Amino acid sequence: MVAQSLFKAFLITQKEAYQDLHETAALKTMLPWVVHHVEEVERLMGSDYWPYGLDSNVHVLNTFLRYSYEQGLSKRQLTAKDLFAKETLESFKI
Repeated sequence: MVAQSLFKAFLITQKEAYQDLHETAALKTMLPWVVHHVEEVERLMGSDYWPYGLDSNVHVLNTFLRYSYEQGLSKRQLTAKDLFAKETLESFKI
């Protein structure tokens, strides 16, 4: 229950951060062309360019783990699911 609430809080905060980057009346950062850069990133990566969750990031994690193995940093080829305790991959409501 706490993990679900924490995840929901992260999602709300992420949404606010995305909205802040589009705010033009009072920029939240000191980057003068931030809105232009955000729009460019969204064209290239979509509107959710900081996705949460394993499913949304499995390709990135698997690529990282492959590089780690290929460079001899890990003894065996791991997968993204190997990084998490089995219990953390389950979702349920009480």
